[in-house]
Amino acid sequence: METTVDLGGGTGYLDVGFNGTPRLIACGVVETPAGLLLVDPGPTSSLDGLLKALDARGNTLSGVAAILLTHIHLDHAGATGTLVGRNRNIRVFVHGRGARHLIDPSRLLASARRIYGERMDELWGEIVPVPDDNVEVVSDGDLIAPGGRDIDVAYTPGHAVHHVSYFDRATSTAFVGDTLGLRVEGEKTVIPMTPPPDIDLVSWQTSVQKISDWSPKRLVLTHFGRVDEPAAHIARFTSRLNAWSERARELWLASSDARTAAALFGGERLDEIRSSVDQSNVSRYETFGDPVGSYFGLARHFDR
Repeated sequence: METTVDLGGGTGYLDVGFNGTPRLIACGVVETPAGLLLVDPGPTSSLDGLLKALDARGNTLSGVAAILLTHIHLDHAGATGTLVGRNRNIRVFVHGRGARHLIDPSRLLASARRIYGERMDELWGEIVPVPDDNVEVVSDGDLIAPGGRDIDVAYTPGHAVHHVSYFDRATSTAFVGDTLGLRVEGEKTVIPMTPPPDIDLVSWQTSVQKISDWSPKRLVLTHFGRVDEPAAHIARFTSRLNAWSERARELWLASSDARTAAALFGGERLDEIRSSVDQSNVSRYETFGDPVGSYFGLARHFDR
């Protein structure tokens, strides 16, 4: 399994091997004179995989200068507190609406436990608070320079109300978290991830446009990997998001039984995925794509 990918110009990503499975979570990497920047390090349950991937590229945790979080969902940010606990020099960049939940994750954990129940620890591992003085709050339009590398920040809600994306000026690479969906590297199929509770289709359109306005030469998706044709990817993502939201709205209007509507929506979407991607990648799309859960996120948007 290839655990570290060099994209040139001091950028790349690490495969953290979530649940022992490759090509599920990519942690972005940006090299700076002061050390590495990690974008979305993944959950604590994959910490060993992250550290092994760092070692494979000749780095250690002591050489990490900062963590840039697109958002605080556990598959993206769960390991952050543990990493800072092992290297107190790490700065953590995050949107203000997510920062408080890094510093005090009690509400985040309570919500997650209601969803994942007994599987919580198995899936995500221990969630440790991040010390207040390690946290740097970012906002839309900021230009940050962790380690001396210029990185633009855009506020990109739609998937999550606290979502941001990062643009490395030196290589024209955009690290977009979940804003531009899930696409396993090597596949053309891209799907939106629309779980409750923050889905906002109107804001999402603006977020996609902000990333397009950067005119990136490359995207890095947390799920999963590089995209070398950003404009085509964005067009496919936008088309799929529109189609999914239109179908979900039809079912939301027509059905009084949310579970039945979600099951129908999920079944249809799974058929789409299974007919368009290599069978070896179907389970990867299902792991974080979760079409049934995506219906509930869209329905909540329509309820509002």
